[in-house]
Formats: sequence, structure tokens, C-alpha cells
Amino acid sequence: MVKGLVKLLVAFSVVIVSSNAVAGIESPKQVSEKLWVMGEPSSEQLAEFANQGGEIIINLLSQREMEDSEEAAIVTRNGMAYYHVPINGADGVTLENARMVDRILLKNSDKKAMVHCASSNRVGALMALRAGWLDGMAVEEALEVGRKHGMTSLEGKVKSMLAEQ
Repeated sequence: MVKGLVKLLVAFSVVIVSSNAVAGIESPKQVSEKLWVMGEPSSEQLAEFANQGGEIIINLLSQREMEDSEEAAIVTRNGMAYYHVPINGADGVTLENARMVDRILLKNSDKKAMVHCASSNRVGALMALRAGWLDGMAVEEALEVGRKHGMTSLEGKVKSMLAEQ
């Protein structure tokens, strides 16, 4: 299994180098036994994730960011389940959206899943809210979860939201 994961990460790295992806988590980052996070994956990365046993893709890109995307078709063509939870920038970082992602992950907790947005910043923000509000972690612990999942520029907003709770 470890050998397969190393192969997966190497394949993703090669694709990223050749596509000049935007800054953020540019290749899949495994954050738990069954969960990977990243910025926007290429078609090749989605296919490779499926080839390595990936079962679920949760896309957090906004509707506007998805205008010309064929991601849903690529994901389903590769035999994976596709979920789209549109997060419209900082305004989309809400308890409701954190709960929605939480429900999808809980429903599929036995499956290998990848959650992505453009850079993983929104992924990290929702994971921090999930950790603080739904799992009861202290603010600093929840923020660390967010950072681990790719949160960067949304940290101030998330910290304020968690402190209000």
C-alpha cells in the first residue's frame, strides 16, 4: 500500500511540474488514512487518483470557477462519486458549508476521498470550522487542522468565526 501511495504522489508531482499549477497545495496531500486535499486537480491527476483506489471527489470551486469544467464527467468516467459544494470565496466559508462537507465525509468515511478547491485554502478553512464547531476542538487546534489542510489567507476570518462560538 505504501508503495502504491508513493507511486501516486510521484505521478501527481510529474503532472504538476508539466502543467505549471497555481500556488497552494499543488499535488495531493494525504491528511488522514482516507483523506487527501489539494488545489484544483488536472484530468490526469483525477484519473491517477482513481487508478490508485480513489472513490470520492469533493469539489469546492464556485459555480463561476466551474463554467468550462468537465470535472464531473471525468470523475464519473473514472468510476468515482462526485460531490460539488460551491464555496464562493470567503463568503462561502460558513457553518452550513462546513456541515455539508462534514456530512459527505461521514457518509463516505470508509472510502478514499479527495477534497479540493483552487489552492486548498477553502478546504482548510472548512476543515478548521469543522474541527472547531463540529468536533469541539479549541480554536488554536482547529486552526492547526485548517493549516494542515491548506488554509492560508482565510485564517483570520476563520479565527474570528471560531472565537465567536
